[in-house]
Amino acid sequence: MPSMFKNIFFIIFAAALALIVSLSIVENYGLNLFEKKNESADKKIIVINNKKLEVEVADEPQKQFQGLAGRDSLGKNKGMLFVFPQPTSPGFWMKNMKFSLDLIWIDGHGKIIHISKDISPDTYPQIISSSSPVKYVLEVNGGWTDRNKIKIGDIVMSLY
Repeated sequence: MPSMFKNIFFIIFAAALALIVSLSIVENYGLNLFEKKNESADKKIIVINNKKLEVEVADEPQKQFQGLAGRDSLGKNKGMLFVFPQPTSPGFWMKNMKFSLDLIWIDGHGKIIHISKDISPDTYPQIISSSSPVKYVLEVNGGWTDRNKIKIGDIVMSLY
């Protein structure tokens, strides 16, 4: 009988040790074993003229204030989509930017109403805006709209 108690004790000890190690991993690496973490909650795929873009969504004032400032680059076919609660006339500037951008101004129906092309960081402190209110502004690498033949009147699909 003592041998059987040793085996049970060893199994309980091993299970407890495995639990402690698992909890340590969860605490140190932010893993959650009970809830699927959606890492892409702030990213979305949108389509303009059959061209897919992976965009980061900036729908909170803090994210909108930070924007792409301070980054060294933006990946190919990537962008940042600014989402406003209601149509507005936002102003953008190139403070702390390290690369040029195209700004695509989009109304509440997904229609492109204006494009500001190849805006250089050297334009800071100039404010760039649209003459009409928009619900969305999409920032992409400078020259992207010309390379992909994006124009005013095009419809953006899969918006927020």
